[in-house]
Amino acid sequence: MEAVPARARVYIACVAAAALICLLPQPGARTPWWAVALLAALYAGCERVARSRFVGISHPAGTFYPVLLAGAFLLPAPAAALVAVPGALLSHVERRPVVLRRIWRAAQLALGVWAAARVHQVLGGRDAVVAGDCPWALGPAGAAVLAFCLVLALLDGGRLAVGLGAPTTPLRQWGKVPVRRAWRGLVARSLAPIAVHGLAGLMMAVLWRSPYGPVAALLVLLPMCVSWWAFAQYHRERAAHQATIRALVQAVDIKDGYTRGHSERVGQASMMIARELGMDDERVEVLRFAGILHDVGKLGVPTRLLRKDGPLTPEERRVIELHPEYGHEMVRGIGFLGEARAA
Repeated sequence: MEAVPARARVYIACVAAAALICLLPQPGARTPWWAVALLAALYAGCERVARSRFVGISHPAGTFYPVLLAGAFLLPAPAAALVAVPGALLSHVERRPVVLRRIWRAAQLALGVWAAARVHQVLGGRDAVVAGDCPWALGPAGAAVLAFCLVLALLDGGRLAVGLGAPTTPLRQWGKVPVRRAWRGLVARSLAPIAVHGLAGLMMAVLWRSPYGPVAALLVLLPMCVSWWAFAQYHRERAAHQATIRALVQAVDIKDGYTRGHSERVGQASMMIARELGMDDERVEVLRFAGILHDVGKLGVPTRLLRKDGPLTPEERRVIELHPEYGHEMVRGIGFLGEARAA
């Protein structure tokens, strides 16, 4: 916790306090606690399976929103928000600080689901779900999904503005993002995937209220699980590429101990400068990889030249100056690097 910026701790505390307020029971509302417990257990189980060895999702987009949004369509707002809390607090977290990341995720999801449930209730979506009127239910459900997406984007933008890293970002890479670009593109990137999850959540809610009951609602999750597994394979392949990059950089550090850690520092500096220039996240990542790999071609330079004491001869200098070409050839087969190869 000591390494987390003070402003980030204050921000998380404020979001958590707001989430606790949203969890307070709604006066006069009848809460089916068995449904809350069932949905909460289902969401927690889906989160656990998603991060198991079989699926292996570590990306934040792996959150199983259909269950949460189904809760927003079926339950009063405080009860729907409660569905997200146990699964988020018990979810597997790979990066430190673990407790802080879990609290943040639980609070963020609780606020998002609460907002979606309130919008859905105000627009009369609950009655349409109970009646099984799917065409009429689409309007309120769409508005609820939009509210859910906006709340998540608003909180994520605030997270970036105060220097709180993403759930999968190492603590050492946390850094404050300029306010002018903290919220840029967040809604556009997340709205389409969340809309698909919202449609699945609506189907779950309608089937839940049908004569077939909750068992039929669970069948909606099967195609979502297949797409989820495919999504996980993409990120697993990406993680393998990044592991390859780390191995190459470590090999360079071992070969040329004098500049140990230089590549990582160049990558970090490139990322910080790119953020200050207002570049989007994809471009920032490309520049980070470019910085990390800029010296990888040293693996093709004789070790005796890298470790030579004294000045280099003109011929030796020409050999060392070929290392960018060696590096370009070495990373040519790593497709996701894109323009980073030109570094």
